[in-house]
Amino acid sequence: MDEVVALIIYIIASSAGVLIIKNFLNSIYYSNFIEFFLSLFNITLFFGALLYILGFVSWLFVLSRMSLNTAYPIAITLSFMTILTLSILFFKERATWNIFIGMALCITGIYIILK
Repeated sequence: MDEVVALIIYIIASSAGVLIIKNFLNSIYYSNFIEFFLSLFNITLFFGALLYILGFVSWLFVLSRMSLNTAYPIAITLSFMTILTLSILFFKERATWNIFIGMALCITGIYIILK
């Protein structure tokens, strides 16, 4: 049961971290690498990275308790679906039928793996 909680923490923390980092990168303006590099010293980016690291630590716990051939497909698929859904909602990225069909196939795949 602990590994399921850790898996949920991994999905939420790493997905939130990636979305915060993407939002930060969308908000900065730079004309060269030096400006880009200097803009990275920001609390928002630090917070996103911290969440991503928390997700990684949770992932290490999951790997210590679950088989890789079960944990990896579930974690990657659910993270993919979370980020995809939230990027459509928050970043107004385009949603197509192919995306929704792909998500349905992902859910089917997880169902098959867990059977």
